Amino acid sequence: MTGAAPERGRARNSPTGRGKCPLSRRRLRTRRRVRARPYHGPVTTDTSPVRRPPERRADGARFPRLTGLLRALRHDLFVFPVHPMPAWSRVTHPLLRRLPLILTVLLATDLAIPGAMLLAERLDLVWPLAAALSVAQTAPVVLALTRPMAAWWISLATALPYAIGLAVQDGGTPADGAPWPWAETQVMAHLAVTLIAAWRVAPRVYLAQWGITLLFGGALSLAVPPRAAVPDAAALLLFSAVGLAIVAAVRGRSEIRQQLKRQQALTEQERTRRTLLEERTRIARELHDVVAHHMSVIAVQAEAAPYRVADPPPELSDSFAGIRANALSALTELRHILGMLRSADPNPDGRRSPQPTLADIDELVANVRSAGLRVEASVTGVPRPLSRHIELSAYRIVQEALSNALRHAPGCRVEFELSYGPAGLGIRVANSPATAAVPPPDGAGHGVVGMRERAAVLGGALDIGPREDGWFEVTVSLPLGKDEDA
Repeated sequence: MTGAAPERGRARNSPTGRGKCPLSRRRLRTRRRVRARPYHGPVTTDTSPVRRPPERRADGARFPRLTGLLRALRHDLFVFPVHPMPAWSRVTHPLLRRLPLILTVLLATDLAIPGAMLLAERLDLVWPLAAALSVAQTAPVVLALTRPMAAWWISLATALPYAIGLAVQDGGTPADGAPWPWAETQVMAHLAVTLIAAWRVAPRVYLAQWGITLLFGGALSLAVPPRAAVPDAAALLLFSAVGLAIVAAVRGRSEIRQQLKRQQALTEQERTRRTLLEERTRIARELHDVVAHHMSVIAVQAEAAPYRVADPPPELSDSFAGIRANALSALTELRHILGMLRSADPNPDGRRSPQPTLADIDELVANVRSAGLRVEASVTGVPRPLSRHIELSAYRIVQEALSNALRHAPGCRVEFELSYGPAGLGIRVANSPATAAVPPPDGAGHGVVGMRERAAVLGGALDIGPREDGWFEVTVSLPLGKDEDA
């Protein structure tokens, strides 16, 4: 059995067997034999870590600053984003705001007409072709207002047709000693484009522009036949260097002035913030010294009052307990307000102190009932959770309406209705005439104004006034936002 297998294998692979095995099968079997070949090399017991040759770092890892600078420069030179002209803050007339565009159009037109005449005369071009080439040389002046880098590259590239055409005239000698490789009009156009771009781009970019212009002029001098006259690019380089220096100085002064204005604005904001914080701290101190002290005294007296009377009735004990509970609740809310007033950032961690919602209406009604009012509360519609702004405003409006009924109509009967509608929330608080003596007003009467402002902020409406039957009614409608409508 062990010797028959090789014979069958040789018969299958031999030319005298069933036939030659396909090439794919031979390769597959060869791979299998190579993979199954055992390893007979030496066995080592060294467990020390293998020392790998140090990896060669790329040039970007060796010189990160240089790499970043070159990458940024490449982006600035070969990516052409739109850079709108900054608006003149001191100019309001629309014609004066378009003054840069008007001036560049006039300059391009003034250079295009004589440029076309020079091209037609020196290169023996027909008038339409000379005009088209002249427009191509001067149009970048206008384009530089919005795309300075694209305009600069176009202006640089348009020098090539003129240089080649002028160099091949008269056997490679410029005619009439014409300047080369730029014409006079193109020198001024390219200088204008360079200066406009220098005002709009980073300093490293316009330095690169000046260097590229130098290399471009030198490359033309070497590429075009040497019989041509000595290039007059030195004039352009000199003028552009002087212009760039002037633009850099003016731009630096402008940037320093803008930084100074921003710093002054930040200083003024900080001064205003500190003044506001000091005023809020003073108000918080006054509230703590006056209001918190009196509320604490009320809570202590309400707690001790039942013990001053022998066998007080349960109604009296419940009344004093309600007074103490309300005083402590007012103290808790006052502490939250004082903390917000004393803090420079009233909400530093994004959390808000607990605010009452419509779920706390029952507790509010119970407190008013314990104070002696007969309140009949009802809810119509399907109650559903609303936004915190609507629920807080609705709670405060109901609280103020019930407080007004308690102050101005002692012993009255109050009807309170909260209605949930498809498009809004309705509130109605009506009270009958007073059945006891009405105390004189002790406040400034800002409660109604506050209710009206809360309703107006949410886009709602508030109606308040007496009815024909002698009752006093407050009706509020608060529209629901888009999220509550959905």
